Amino acid sequence: MAFINKKPLTIILGFLAVLQLSLFYYYSISIEREYRAEKADLSSQAVTLTSNLEEKVSIVKGISSFIQTVGFDAEPALINQYLLTAYNNSSTNVLNIVIAPDGIIRYLYPLSGNTSILNKDLLLDPALSSSGMIQETIRSRSITIDGPRTLAQGQYGMVIRQAVYNGNTFAGIVSATVTVEDIAEQMHSLDSSVYVADADHTLLFGNRTKAAGELVTTPIDIYNQHWLMGTLLPAQTKWAVFRSVLWIDIACLLIVAFILYFYWHQNRFNHELERVVNLRTRDLSVSQKLYEKLAHYDSLTDIPNRRYFMDEFERLLQCSEPTQTYTLFFFDLNRFKEINDTLGHSIGDQVIKTLAGRLKGAGLPFQLFARTGGDEFVMVFSDLPQEKIPEIAGQISALISQTLLIAGAHLSLSTSIGISLYPEHSSSTDDLLKFADMSMYQAKTLENRNYFIFDWELRERLEQKTMIAKYLHSALEREEFVLHYQPQINAVTGKMVGLEALIRWNHPEKGLIGPGTFIAAVEEAGLMIQLTDWVIREVCRQLCEWRKLGMPLLRTSINISNSWFYNRNLIENLLSVLDHYGLDTEVLEFEITESTALLEEHYPLLQQMRDHGIIVSIDDFGTKYSSLNYLKHFPVNKIKIDRTFITGIGISSIDETIIKSIVYVASQLGYDLIAEGVETAEQLEFLVNHDCPHIQGFYFSPPLPAEEILNRMAS
Repeated sequence: MAFINKKPLTIILGFLAVLQLSLFYYYSISIEREYRAEKADLSSQAVTLTSNLEEKVSIVKGISSFIQTVGFDAEPALINQYLLTAYNNSSTNVLNIVIAPDGIIRYLYPLSGNTSILNKDLLLDPALSSSGMIQETIRSRSITIDGPRTLAQGQYGMVIRQAVYNGNTFAGIVSATVTVEDIAEQMHSLDSSVYVADADHTLLFGNRTKAAGELVTTPIDIYNQHWLMGTLLPAQTKWAVFRSVLWIDIACLLIVAFILYFYWHQNRFNHELERVVNLRTRDLSVSQKLYEKLAHYDSLTDIPNRRYFMDEFERLLQCSEPTQTYTLFFFDLNRFKEINDTLGHSIGDQVIKTLAGRLKGAGLPFQLFARTGGDEFVMVFSDLPQEKIPEIAGQISALISQTLLIAGAHLSLSTSIGISLYPEHSSSTDDLLKFADMSMYQAKTLENRNYFIFDWELRERLEQKTMIAKYLHSALEREEFVLHYQPQINAVTGKMVGLEALIRWNHPEKGLIGPGTFIAAVEEAGLMIQLTDWVIREVCRQLCEWRKLGMPLLRTSINISNSWFYNRNLIENLLSVLDHYGLDTEVLEFEITESTALLEEHYPLLQQMRDHGIIVSIDDFGTKYSSLNYLKHFPVNKIKIDRTFITGIGISSIDETIIKSIVYVASQLGYDLIAEGVETAEQLEFLVNHDCPHIQGFYFSPPLPAEEILNRMAS
């Protein structure tokens, strides 16, 4: 391949080296992601196992409380009746319930299958416990778990015990014996390869497979027992990741091969073009015409370029009659960069060329049509009625959205269109082009249509956004942000049960600005962590001040962005703030978005917050990504039904059905529930009638300054 000089070859070889390193890195992180996913699933099963055991422990705690209340010397009939009730209220896998005054089994239920241990001494009979377990139970005065082991009755299970003391004097032992069949069956239903072993890796129950794969374990610490739950990351998983990386590698190598072919072909074309040009330079008239074309027309599409368009548009405006109007359409191809990045720039050029030819020959009544650069085009229409603008925009969109077949690839494209009007918006070609460009980017944010006609409100919003970004840093330093609080009401009792803290910017020139105007700029400026920390401190300070004034503390919710979770030492700093103001963690509630809740990398932090007593809720539930099925995986306590569903009450049966489904699933999973954006009595009545009494919205109160909250509580 001597036609390739050293520089392009070096670039290609460098690209291939970087590609291989990148794919190796991608392979490594993919395997690590699979390992973390398996680890998270295993941890979830460990929590389920622990919860199952805690349910059995509660039986022993209940018996202990009963004996401490009535004493071992109570009427036997009373004790036997209690054992019967406790056994009937327990799950089916409890083998027996025992009360042993002074360690001697006097009370036992049920007797069937358990008579062999009645009246035996736990302190003396080694068959009734593992070595040293009775002494540990007496010494620790807390719950102990003996097993899993083979029981005196012949089954395989565990004995949960607790010593009962009369003052400092040992009085006896209460226990419940459970089998492990249901635990093992539950694990088999979740994953047949999951097992539980002791600290020495001796199998306790489950299925420890000998298949090839990487071992994944998670510890289970419950009372005196320290187990390991384990499973295998199948070798097939690594092979699946490797195959996907291999296909990417092959695809990239094919693209490189195509580029090399294109480069060779282009070189041949250039040489031929040079020969032709050298021949034709002898004819000055032909040369002059060729120059004019290259200067004013786009070489790829053979339509006017930006230079020609600006000159011709300026001429049209200067020669126009006083009543003449022009409509400028500025549009580009959505996600066109992906075509260049995935299929190559040559395919992108063919797409541009094909679409330009299609638009040029479609019979649209434009006066000017040009390509201003990249994937951007402009059209100018003369005396186009404004009511015709949607029709023309639709025709342009339809032409672009027709499927393209290029180099064997079927491509479906879309467009966004910005529109400016002469002379309504400006008489300057530069301004009209700039306004149409701004409108095009606004059209990309719309959901119901793909075009936007410039208005002065758009320009004001963009200027306001620029102003906000400029003054954000100083606003934090000058403490220009304030918090308003919107009450959360129990509609059944009428009592205020909580508050939501909502930020406002008290701008010295613009006045009070809502968060929708500046939050995006805060994110772009990288100040979200700093602003969130300020909100948390301010909420804690305000709660402390209200407490000094005698107002009862209400749980206050704070909106938390995804970026805040990357704050270093997050939990430590949060607890430090609460400790500084002498507040318990129960006074705070953090509202996160669905997209944040779906990120498993945040689960450990969310779980720590829940462990510390902080309520975590999903804001605007059901409007983004998640389904009701995801709820069981979210480490949250509470769901906030979004206002988009609330507004559909009495209007949309679909919205009402969604609300009923959310209420039902939340009740089954034990989640708290609140509805936001409630504004009418009809909405309130529907929610209360369907077991959602906690309400937030303008029906009860808009967001209020702190002093008005105090007055409201006082009244």
